[in-house]
Amino acid sequence: MKKMECDLAVVALGLSGLAVSVAAAELGLSVIGFEKMRVTGGAANMGMGPFAVESRVQKKKQLTLTREEAFMFHMEHTHWNVDAHLVHDIFWKSADTIDWLMDMGVEFEVQPYFPKAQWTAHNVIPEGGGRPGPRGAGTMCKRLTERAEQLGVQMVLEAPVKKILVEDGRAVGILAVDASGEEIECRSKFVAICTGGVGSNVEFREELIGVKPDDVEIFGGVPGLVGDGLKLAWEAGAGKVQPHSEFNVGIHDNFNHWHLEGAFRAKPELTVNLNGERFINEEMTEMTSYYANAVSMQPGKCGFEIIDTARIKRLQKTGPEILDQVHGDDFYDNFFEDAETALAEPEYANWFWKADSIEELADKVGINKENLVATIERWNDYCYHGRDLELCRTRYMNPISTPPFYCMKMILQTTNGGISGGVNVNHKLQCVTNDNKVVPGLYCCGIDACNIYGDTYNFYFPGMNMAFALNSGRLAAEYMAEELNG
Repeated sequence: MKKMECDLAVVALGLSGLAVSVAAAELGLSVIGFEKMRVTGGAANMGMGPFAVESRVQKKKQLTLTREEAFMFHMEHTHWNVDAHLVHDIFWKSADTIDWLMDMGVEFEVQPYFPKAQWTAHNVIPEGGGRPGPRGAGTMCKRLTERAEQLGVQMVLEAPVKKILVEDGRAVGILAVDASGEEIECRSKFVAICTGGVGSNVEFREELIGVKPDDVEIFGGVPGLVGDGLKLAWEAGAGKVQPHSEFNVGIHDNFNHWHLEGAFRAKPELTVNLNGERFINEEMTEMTSYYANAVSMQPGKCGFEIIDTARIKRLQKTGPEILDQVHGDDFYDNFFEDAETALAEPEYANWFWKADSIEELADKVGINKENLVATIERWNDYCYHGRDLELCRTRYMNPISTPPFYCMKMILQTTNGGISGGVNVNHKLQCVTNDNKVVPGLYCCGIDACNIYGDTYNFYFPGMNMAFALNSGRLAAEYMAEELNG
């Protein structure tokens, strides 16, 4: 068995693990990080960038959202059913964290994700330049890794942690296994669990929040996110907090149908369920967390967006009504060609349809025909009079009248397994028992400790998951250094 010793043993080197490692090393702690994969960064390598408020990047754009305003909005969003001190500290740290990363060479472009969202997402400009987008945050993870190496952080890759060592109620180290199969015992003054959630363990997700594997499609997933951090924390004495679901709504096999994804995801098209009935004010589909809540209540946990040919042709001339920072603005340009390609794929026959009448469309999709026809008639009347008497929609009201008609099945999706939180922590990121007694020496950062959303992810402030990972890591390191130095 290998023997190691340090001030801080870090379990996993995703974004929160890198953040706590670098921050602790900057404060003079000796750090050893253990990562079961071959690379650092974890799920953050797939992302775009973190939330921040009152950053210098925002100030250069004359953006005026204050920390106080953001804090109060978030707390009202969660009905004050979260740790207000932790939310406060994450928000107040966020701008300094952007400076911290910029000093490492990370460049940001501040963006909103949809019209009602705040300009809080600090999306990473990819190495070498280019448009920020999915996977852009990999550059940030690379800079953090380089900084960790510069500071002397020892990173042991392909070394999963199997146990937190606890003596007399205090975390005193970890047991891991290296790539050769040899056990490692690392004794430490502190342990930080930073494992990043349940992403690829759908059975454990079902156990935790009751969502069946077939009800949610995972895209852009990162292997290895199996919930081991939750189990390690609980076994070491940390209390359990009910995790919350974190879903959005999109189309099946979206990366291979990217322009169709852009045309339907978070767009205000008439949306019905299998009963042929509307169930959401379609303006709200841009807030994809709310859309997911509504879809999860429908038969089959799905919805169907319907669009007609006249609307597509109009949007090809005028451009999208709603833009987001993921799909660009050209997804309508070749809609009809992209649609025919998808329709020709046998495996896509259960996801996307085209028909020359509403009755034919209902038969193809399996939607209640009588109800759908009545819904379309009512909707067209609402459009004609400019008033939605059913769900109070006021914008982007377009009739469904010109064939052929297109229909896309919209499903629950997640990029990280659909769960945040689960480990009971205080605002110092210390693990605490079910009766809120501190487990000395044991900290938890990142998604496993992210109990700050209430029942719905606050997508009005894009970038919150990454912000929590980064800032919880930095805050935890500061509290460790404070304890170590008396």
